[in-house]
Amino acid sequence: MKTYLIIIYFFLSLFSYYSQNTKEEIISELIVDYISSKYSKEKLDNFIYIGLKRQRLYFFEANIISKIYKVSTSSKGAGNEISSYKTPLGLHCIYEKIGDNAPIGTLFINKKKTNKIVKIDSLTTYQNKDEITTRLMSLMGKELNINKGGSVDTFKRGIYIHGTSNEKTIGQPSSHGCIRMKNNDIVELFNSVDNQIPVFLFNN
Repeated sequence: MKTYLIIIYFFLSLFSYYSQNTKEEIISELIVDYISSKYSKEKLDNFIYIGLKRQRLYFFEANIISKIYKVSTSSKGAGNEISSYKTPLGLHCIYEKIGDNAPIGTLFINKKKTNKIVKIDSLTTYQNKDEITTRLMSLMGKELNINKGGSVDTFKRGIYIHGTSNEKTIGQPSSHGCIRMKNNDIVELFNSVDNQIPVFLFNN
């Protein structure tokens, strides 16, 4: 009887493993197909896809999902206007990578590293502050009049992918427009990507 239970457990585990892989493969294909049709001139290989409704960041290598991270985008939803405090949509790229080798919890102000290490709070759901910690990667829009130029310029708005001192809110909309990540996650992503890598943000 014990042997049968072990065999059943083994096959259930195997089924779960392959089901998960198949799911990721399907998601990869759907995202790549969608982006390829919408941005047919954009060369795809390694890129970042951020789904605002899912509150997920997908890092693609060779057009296959390599990593999936929970994120937190704006509590006010999606939007490209300056002073809207919303998370911008469309095609972007990483323009700057700031904070290489900074200790976990390092506080950044105006893209400058301070000497302060802040406490990472993973328990409190709400905090009335928007601390940028550990690493930041600034985004630049690549679509004129959509997220580049005039009153919709993502770079001028100061939109980053960055670490946060309030990790409890990761996975739900709570930022002031940026894309927040857990500190260990932003370090991993920071070390995996280069400047100019495409970043696609969609509200779907």
